[in-house]
Amino acid sequence: MLQRTGMARNANARPRRDKAAGPLVALKLKLTLVVLGVSPKDLCRRFSSVNPNTAFTIQNAYKWLGGKSAPRISHVYNEWASILGGDLTGSFIAAASFEEFAATLSARYKIPSTTLADLMRGSPSDRQTPSVSPSDEGQWFTNQLLTGRYLAFSLAWSQAQAGKLILGRVEISRIGSGLNLTYSESLFGRSVIMDGAVVCDGRTAQSLAVCRETGRFYLFALCVPAPPANLIGGIFSGSALHDFGARPCASRILFVRDHSTDAIADSNRSTYLEPSRELVSGALADIGYGPEDDRLRVADHLNTFLRAEERTGLLEATPAGLGALGLLLDRLRNT
Repeated sequence: MLQRTGMARNANARPRRDKAAGPLVALKLKLTLVVLGVSPKDLCRRFSSVNPNTAFTIQNAYKWLGGKSAPRISHVYNEWASILGGDLTGSFIAAASFEEFAATLSARYKIPSTTLADLMRGSPSDRQTPSVSPSDEGQWFTNQLLTGRYLAFSLAWSQAQAGKLILGRVEISRIGSGLNLTYSESLFGRSVIMDGAVVCDGRTAQSLAVCRETGRFYLFALCVPAPPANLIGGIFSGSALHDFGARPCASRILFVRDHSTDAIADSNRSTYLEPSRELVSGALADIGYGPEDDRLRVADHLNTFLRAEERTGLLEATPAGLGALGLLLDRLRNT
């Protein structure tokens, strides 16, 4: 689950010290060799280029690749992160499960599905619980990315609440080999819930959700994010629930990953919200984002994105626009 990935990315995460630490590090190193296309000796040279005094010597490399032990020096993991680049941190590499590590690298590198499947069969966690085998190139790690709890921001459809935002709750969970999306709003003293299966092709995700109260259908057309997937965005369309004539409507919608320890009660979270930067910032603070000055700037970008003022005749949520906003949230989370 992605909640675990978020924990693993925390700067306070420490290398695993359990019995599976050695085999787990060995699998991560083997996958690193695959994605970089290098030999163990070449990998040692890369560590040396990052830190001439690295503990990743040729002797230790073969010992760690053999699963006999694991590095206990945090600098090794930090050097490892520097070699792989991107937004990876040493604490993530040290604390992540193999599934989390593989999902992150799979989003950045082209990894043969057979190679990934072979390594997955050797994962320590696979020996304890059934794993999800990749049904195709990309579906497995995409499911890993999308699962979790989110706070949803969208524009109010009701004419009586025009100009306001709606805060909803979203949970994307795994059911068998697929995914299910549940969306809820708390409006006028009662909870409105809709849910449906998620269909994903690796680049986009769609869910045709059914409202439990009215039986109406609502479509979520979403862009699949890059790791660490703090933001999922796209278009939300259907018919206005609380509006004369039940007008067909569509708006942009943003799912912001909830990093809070416990989910906030629907009555406190899902409601109409004035689109002020302070209130949006406060909502982001509730789910684990900070500090305040940065949150306020992100709140401005979030409001601007939801307004969708383009005059093309299309209501769209472009991957470029979502990617820029997602990067701001990633930085906000890691500040």
